[in-house]
Amino acid sequence: MALKQISLSIPENLFKATKAYSKDFGYKNMQELLLDLLRKRIILENIRRYEDIEKRMKPKKTKRFNQKEAIAFIKGL
Repeated sequence: MALKQISLSIPENLFKATKAYSKDFGYKNMQELLLDLLRKRIILENIRRYEDIEKRMKPKKTKRFNQKEAIAFIKGL
């Protein structure tokens, strides 16, 4: 996997808080924390997005056929 480098500017107080959080929760450095946060955010957003799409695709009321009714329906098309 190729790595890409970015430059990030954040306010001093957020930098200090991020550094402390990294240390408190066992991250080796801030980069590991930021990568972890990005992964989690992206994965959770994708899950929510796909769940929303699935909800919108499901009809409210679906007629269910038994085998005989299904065959008759298909023949009637």
